[in-house]
Amino acid sequence: MAREKMYFIGGLFIGVFVALLFLFYFAPRYSVVKTPNGLVRQDKWTGQSWRFVDNQWKAIVAQDYDWEKIDASLVSALRIPSGELDTGAALKLLKQKHPILKTLSDEDLLERIKIVYSRQILGNMYLDTFLKAEKSSPPQKQ
Repeated sequence: MAREKMYFIGGLFIGVFVALLFLFYFAPRYSVVKTPNGLVRQDKWTGQSWRFVDNQWKAIVAQDYDWEKIDASLVSALRIPSGELDTGAALKLLKQKHPILKTLSDEDLLERIKIVYSRQILGNMYLDTFLKAEKSSPPQKQ
């Protein structure tokens, strides 16, 4: 009887060890991925995701918005002229005029235009505001 107990206890320990080895090394629950926006941790068992913000993991909540209505409201609020522009033809002409752009897809090109344009506009607005503030304030002693 003592020998069977020893086999049972030995098998139990080996089974627990193999299970822990499997769970920790071969089937990890969480995976952490580095994205351009930061770190994202995903639970493989439930599908939940967290983003690392302010030294804390904060849950990513999926929200569905009607982006077309939101965009239309913003265009109206910002008084952006929205003419009937044929984007495809305009991009085709832009690619013909600048051959380096031919390798980009239309979506990638529109994204780069947005980045470059907003960087230039926002940079100019900030510098203009800064220069106006510097002109209106008296010089500071250092």
